[in-house]
This record gives sequence, C-alpha cells and structure tokens, in this order.
Amino acid sequence: MQEIKRRYVIPGDKIIEGNYKPLMNVIKSGNYLVSTRVGIAEAGKDGVKVIPLSGVYIPRVNDLVIGKVIDRSSLSWDIDINSCFFAHLPAQDVFGRDFSPARDDMGRQLSIGDLIIARIVSFDRTRDPMLTVQDKDLGKIPYGEFIKISPTRVPRLIGKRGSMIQTIEQATQTRVIIGQNGIVVVTGRDHEGLSLAAKAIRLVEEESHTTNLTQRVKALLNVQDPTDPEQPESIDTSMEREPQPTQQQEQQQEQQQEQQQEQQQEQQQEQQQEQQQEQQQEQQQEQQQEQQQEQQQEQQQEQQQEQQQEQQQEQQQEQQQEQQQEQQSNTELHSSQQRQERSQQNPVKSSSKEKQKN
Repeated sequence: MQEIKRRYVIPGDKIIEGNYKPLMNVIKSGNYLVSTRVGIAEAGKDGVKVIPLSGVYIPRVNDLVIGKVIDRSSLSWDIDINSCFFAHLPAQDVFGRDFSPARDDMGRQLSIGDLIIARIVSFDRTRDPMLTVQDKDLGKIPYGEFIKISPTRVPRLIGKRGSMIQTIEQATQTRVIIGQNGIVVVTGRDHEGLSLAAKAIRLVEEESHTTNLTQRVKALLNVQDPTDPEQPESIDTSMEREPQPTQQQEQQQEQQQEQQQEQQQEQQQEQQQEQQQEQQQEQQQEQQQEQQQEQQQEQQQEQQQEQQQEQQQEQQQEQQQEQQQEQQSNTELHSSQQRQERSQQNPVKSSSKEKQKN
C-alpha cells in the first residue's frame, strides 16, 4: 500500500490513486480518491480519510456525549447535544421500568439546565437520538466548568493514547470529561488549575492543525518532560516522499490502535444489539400487555353496556306490566261500577211494573 503524509486538502482534491477504501469525507472518482471536505488527509491500514477542520456534530451510536437538559415531557427529558438533532433521555432509563408519571417526580432527578454525560443507544435520520445513563460513570454532572469546542478537535484534544488530555489533567490537577459532541467539562478544587486547563483546551482547539502542539501545551502548563509520548506530526503537500522510520513506527502503532478500536467497537455494537433486542422484546411485551389490558377494558365496557341495556329492558318491561295491570284494574273497576248502576236501576223498574199490575 502506498503511504501518504498528512496534508491539507479541499473539496475536489485528488488524495491518492489506486484501489483504496474511501472512508470519512472521501469518495472514489475513477481511479482516484477525492476529498469532499476541507481538512487533513491521511491513510491507514483500513483506508483513506479526511479529518475536517470544522463541522457540526452528527450523532453516532455508542458515542459518549455531554448534553444540557433544555425541556421535559411527561415521559422523557429533551437534551441539547450540540448538534442539529436534539436527543431524548427516557424517564424509564432513570427511574426504572415501573416509572409512573403520576407517582414519580422527574424534577427530583434532572432539572432544566443540568449537565449529563450519556451514551447514544439508537439514532437514524428519521428520528432523534435516544440516550442512556445506565452505564458506568454516566449520569448527572454535579459541577464543573463548561467548555464548547469544535467536534472535529476532539481527537486532537485526547491525543495519541490519551497523551494530550493526561498532560493537561496531571499539570492542572483537574479531571477533564470530553464528549464526542465537542462539549468538555473540567472539574477540580483549584480555581487556578481550572483556568489553566481551560486555556490549554482553547489552545488545542485553535492550533490543532499545527505541528509541535504538544510542546506548546506543555510550555503553557510549565511542564518539562524530555520524553514526549506524542511525536510531532508533519504536514506535507507532496505524496511522493517516503516516510521516515519514526513515522512508520507511528503508523504501525496507529494501525494497531485502530484495530483495537475496531474490535472494541464491534464488541460494543454486539452488546448494543443485544440491549436493543432486549429492549425491543420488553417493548413488545409491554405493548402486548397494554393491548390485553385495552381489550379487557373494552370487554368490561361492553359487558357493562349489555348489563345496562338488560336492566333498562327489564325496567321497561316492568313499567309496561304495571301499566297493563293498572289498565286492567281500571277497566274492572269501571265495569263493576256499571253493573252496580244497572242493578240499582232494575229494582226500581220492577217495582213500578208491579204497581201497574195491581
């Protein structure tokens, strides 16, 4: 595989010729790999990619992000993750499966303005990212200094094998929490250490594309270390020079790290798929239970309606029977009265006839 040095590219620049795999911000045009972003091109064992100099954060599954609570509904919190997409943290993820909006107070756990560190468990372009805080070291960040940087600067802030961030933390006696979305939270007891760490982070953001950045950060932090775990990187516009032996060693180390990262990502993806399957099964079970409950409620309502109709019919029948009985009693009474009147009239007539005969 032909090696190339890291170099600046703009959209449309031809990076390298040959049968290479195009990775992030790279497309294949004919026999060339072409850049689609302004950034720095570099090649590894897995292919060729362009690290953009600027850009917005696009969520990816398993990314660790730091976000701010901006709103809440009856079932979830809305989280600003420094992206064009707003994320959602389900209340069941915090309270458990037995969460009840009527019983549990969501404001007791997270309020508007709180910072959290979470992991993205699901996302696609048709719906917003879904977060979880169930993993270790995730959840609410109680205090700290909030810093926002470009998401494209995050790998440079971490450094090779975490060298850059370790240097900042050790020199300032602070803890630096970095989200893949470009949100950084610095915590510590010393105010001067917090201020110095923030300055170092700003320096990395502003000069991440330059060489000898580690030395300048150490100079800012007054750190004197003859052994530099992060070798200076050279930016070259040519693709024809052979890499120096130190660069070859660095590339081998990078390839090993990339392989390890790929293995870790595969393991995380497998775990995530298992979790998603479990969640889907749980959701299906909950949906089935809800459907069964709804069906039972509908059946109960139907039975109640039938009972009410039967009661109404019985009442109507009773009323009709009572009315018929009243009518019969009235007719009988009327007929008895008529008979009495006739009986009274008949004796008078008979007596008058007898008198006439006499």
